[in-house]
Amino acid sequence: MNKLTYLCLIALSVITFASASPFSNETTTEAYAFNQVQRVRIDFTMPNGYVRHLLLGFTPNNAATDGVDYGYDALNADNFPDDLNWMIENQRYVIQGVGEFQNTKQYPLGMFISNAGDITIALDTLENFDSQIQVYLFDALNNTYTLLNEIDFEAYVTEGTHLNRYYIAFRNNTNGMVYNSASQQLSISENEIQDTSISYLRKSNEIYISSNQNISKLEVFNLLGKRILNQEDVNTKTFRFPTHFTNENYGIVRVHTNQGTTNKKLLFR
Repeated sequence: MNKLTYLCLIALSVITFASASPFSNETTTEAYAFNQVQRVRIDFTMPNGYVRHLLLGFTPNNAATDGVDYGYDALNADNFPDDLNWMIENQRYVIQGVGEFQNTKQYPLGMFISNAGDITIALDTLENFDSQIQVYLFDALNNTYTLLNEIDFEAYVTEGTHLNRYYIAFRNNTNGMVYNSASQQLSISENEIQDTSISYLRKSNEIYISSNQNISKLEVFNLLGKRILNQEDVNTKTFRFPTHFTNENYGIVRVHTNQGTTNKKLLFR
């Protein structure tokens, strides 16, 4: 690992403990600042199946900027044939530190593809946010937003360098079409027949499902596709159940009715 990447990981990834007395509740200013960095972790799955991890860190007191900041940004030191990176001043980065969180900001990504194929951009985790924020993948070419909190962005990409197209955003700034769950990708006629809502109740740590059709079965999968819950014969239009069956941070909930299935990606926290 090169020196700059190591410094960036210290600044944005490592939980720093204060060297205060064990009898004191006080922490150093530096430790407090490190622990308060808000992190958005993004995973890019390449056509060959390998995964690139990206980190976007929001710093308290605007310690970093949208430009290049030594100790907060880490250049891409790899030479992968297919890759996704933050673009800062026309350079490729795997870690980007910026100022305080603002949902009006968008952060450009550069996609570099030598092997045409299917790719996925997914939200891995959110850290240190008081409430859940919305994280979108904005495709400027098609003017579409994908709500990564609920569904991964999937596409077939051609060989070449794709700049000024993909952005991480935190709200729909241009009234582009929003894809925020698998149910929204059904045809209009299917949506008129089936209306199923799937949500996570944070206070009770439960999954809540409501449908205008009788729910016949529900399943929960982890992000690797392994089924971790299978509930048969539900036979009700509303259903709620606790998430103590899993330690996963994320899961895909699949609801079956006699009109079809609805899938939704949930954050279990």
